[in-house]
Amino acid sequence: MKRIFPALLVAALFTACGSQKESITEEKNQTNDEFKVISLSIESEKRKLSEMIESIEIMGLEETDEGLLSGVYNFSQANNRIVFPSGSEGDVFIYSNEGKFISTFNREGDGPEEYGRIQHLWIKKDTLFIHDGQRGNINKYDFDGKYVGQIKPNVKPTHYYPYQDGYVGDMNGRPINDSLKFNVVFYDDQLNMTGMKNPYKNVIPFPIVTTVNSLAAYNDDLIYKEMFSDTVFLIQDTMVKPLLKLDFGAEYLWNDETMRADGQKAMGSIQEGGKVWIFNPKVGNSKIYLNFNTSFSEAIWLLIDRNSGNYYQIDTKKNVEENYAFVPIKWDEDVLLASFNSYDLAELIKEIGSENATFKKGSTLESIESSENPVLLWVKFKDFN
Repeated sequence: MKRIFPALLVAALFTACGSQKESITEEKNQTNDEFKVISLSIESEKRKLSEMIESIEIMGLEETDEGLLSGVYNFSQANNRIVFPSGSEGDVFIYSNEGKFISTFNREGDGPEEYGRIQHLWIKKDTLFIHDGQRGNINKYDFDGKYVGQIKPNVKPTHYYPYQDGYVGDMNGRPINDSLKFNVVFYDDQLNMTGMKNPYKNVIPFPIVTTVNSLAAYNDDLIYKEMFSDTVFLIQDTMVKPLLKLDFGAEYLWNDETMRADGQKAMGSIQEGGKVWIFNPKVGNSKIYLNFNTSFSEAIWLLIDRNSGNYYQIDTKKNVEENYAFVPIKWDEDVLLASFNSYDLAELIKEIGSENATFKKGSTLESIESSENPVLLWVKFKDFN
């Protein structure tokens, strides 16, 4: 049976503790895009999130009767709009680049012009593309939610990412054409398969589908991380090459081949906890914001310097009982875009210093505090290499 784990579990809302530790790296004087091994450990020095932040730029998301948001995790921006799903009911929200509400729609359903589940979405020109995780197709809508077409692939991956004039897909451990076993699939703009890369080298212990995309933008290219692998790959044109090995050593569950061979044994070990079984790195040009799970509930965040291999465990506690809901979305070079609870913003500004916080046009602390919608933060972290 296929298990579906939402982004909340494996990569979004878990908050944890922080700190620094020097780690062993190979070839320390490399450029960022040369292969590097960074050694990591479950236990590491902690630092408060606010102590790691150099500056933030803030944008509120206007609250209206129709614009009531539960969270922001999947994000696309183009043509002076930002578009994202929020909640689990299939709602799509469109905002301006200044955080003003424009519109919302919901086309979830069983009809031919509807989607069963939003797996991913993105904007191309004046069209919104939604990957239906339930049926495997890509539906196209205008910004009012009007259906304008559909693309059906012959080979349906678990994850897509638009790249150059087509798409890249991740098969997530499922064979192509019943026999070919490749991880990465290349498509043209009509989802005709044009190539395959990265044949499976390890046994997939059990099938899992998450809403966390295994493919992500990296400057003009893409990065890819297989679910049960500790290696991040760089995709350039039709070439796929290893970029980073994030090495937890004996603390990584899948380094034990008996776990890969016996799914029930692996599930038992995950439930007991204690070893890293899944992790999701968001890779920037100089830093990595990574979360890992040591059980089905225990999650920890790390901030890693790519050049030195030094890292801290991030402590997101705001008091003894509560954590900040700091949700990383994506890097833009060395700035991390994240969502954050509006009611905690004043406290975070106090901790980092008001001189280190600026507001985008149209946003003020007063307007944000009067809203229950999350805010978007563009975060610049301090150097610690």
